[in-house]
Amino acid sequence: MPLKQRTPQRLDLSLLSILVVDDQPFFRVLLTEILRNLGVRSVSVAVDGEDGLDAFDSVRPDILITDWMMPNIDGIELTRRVRASEDNVLKVTPIILVTANNRKSQIEFARNSGVDEFILKPVSVKSVCDRLREVIERPRNFIDDPGYSGPCRRRRAEPTFKGPFRRFDDPLEVATEEEMVESMRSIMNLAVARIGLHVNALQDGRTDIMPLLLRAVGEVHSIADEIQDFHVSRVAQLLRSYLGRASTPETVRPDVIQTHLNAIDVLFKTPNLQTRMRDQVVSGLEEVIAKVSVG
Repeated sequence: MPLKQRTPQRLDLSLLSILVVDDQPFFRVLLTEILRNLGVRSVSVAVDGEDGLDAFDSVRPDILITDWMMPNIDGIELTRRVRASEDNVLKVTPIILVTANNRKSQIEFARNSGVDEFILKPVSVKSVCDRLREVIERPRNFIDDPGYSGPCRRRRAEPTFKGPFRRFDDPLEVATEEEMVESMRSIMNLAVARIGLHVNALQDGRTDIMPLLLRAVGEVHSIADEIQDFHVSRVAQLLRSYLGRASTPETVRPDVIQTHLNAIDVLFKTPNLQTRMRDQVVSGLEEVIAKVSVG
């Protein structure tokens, strides 16, 4: 049984090159922002499995993070094709599968396809960091056999071991609701900060910045809906509506955008339980925006 040694290394996230493959824009952004927040400098993205295969060959990442459920080439098929690669360096690349499925039979199926580790949805900063640490600091040796190509399923493989099976007591990190909300709120903060930067660019006459501005507002809206912060979601919706009513970038008023950002800042500082105060923030914004004319 050919067994390739994977050498444990000290985890230095700044040195890693990671490829993220996901067909959902929201999760691509979420994972990318989490990785960058953790200090990963080189993050590449692919929009589906086919794009992921092309990117994998060109980027040659240190780690591949892929969603399971994707059209045509899903995360399992992508894993199988990587493990079947004739490139002896690429085929042993650690693969982390992102999935909402934690059924034992499905996890076993994925592991037998050559997956190293799993991140269960909802994704959190902790679950991503822990899985990266696992494949870098505690890598499993690699079995390259006609019947199975992938990480060894036991931390200590006996000389006669040939099967792909793995203990099911190996931990799968499940993010708590609090961790998920904290993680996604931090991502939302970054999106809000980007809106502020785009506003500054508009003031400098950068009319080409509008698509980026709309995308950042859309991110805030999506994340707020995901964590059920309906007040922030409403503010983002109001801002999208205002930008949509502007006939040209030149007619967009940076002070109006800043008013929306101020409202979001107040909502961030107001606990969700203080519903009445949060309602007042949103209704006050609605009254102000109703008086704003768009040229």
